[in-house]
Amino acid sequence: STGSLRGAVGHAPLVFTGLAVAVAGSAAVAAAWFVACRLAYVLFVGLSLRSESKHGTLSRREGPEAAWQRFRARASWLMVGDAVAFGALCVVTRETFALPGPAWLRPAAGAVLVVIGIGTKAWATKHLAQGSFYWRDFFVPAENRSRSASGPYRWLSNPMYTVGYAHAYGFALLVASGPGLAGAVFSQLAITLLASLVERPHVHRFGRG
Repeated sequence: STGSLRGAVGHAPLVFTGLAVAVAGSAAVAAAWFVACRLAYVLFVGLSLRSESKHGTLSRREGPEAAWQRFRARASWLMVGDAVAFGALCVVTRETFALPGPAWLRPAAGAVLVVIGIGTKAWATKHLAQGSFYWRDFFVPAENRSRSASGPYRWLSNPMYTVGYAHAYGFALLVASGPGLAGAVFSQLAITLLASLVERPHVHRFGRG
């Protein structure tokens, strides 16, 4: 479709940058780029959602749906950049971590974590309202504000940011990247802070959960 093609073209510079960083092979450059991308993503999303939740800044200017669509496009671009930067960091710093035990243990554990993380995110997404993956309810209030108790939400209050991050650790293990494992911890801490400082107050403010 035209939208998919436009998205692919828009994300192409991020992919090319990731390839360039991987080819350059500098761990310092890869780490700096990853940290910059992660902070850009979390800070943009956090500040935008906080402003929208408290003051409706973007919605008042463009209308709720249009404001969300614009926010989603920018957040998606930063999200892809963050993922590419993490992948580049892991590739550049591969074979810098070892687990005790048999040689097959590390890649096997990594593969299992990748499946668990991606599977959990996909499962959770199916049990959320439309657009929730990109925080649509901050812009367009949902008619039913109660959170679904189905899927992984029957056991976890926030599967996306907990078990749903297992794939990051898994990929770092697959390529044996010590800095990649540290990057996964940094990523999860950053998104957890976003949930604590921005998402949870929004939930409490509008009486959900």
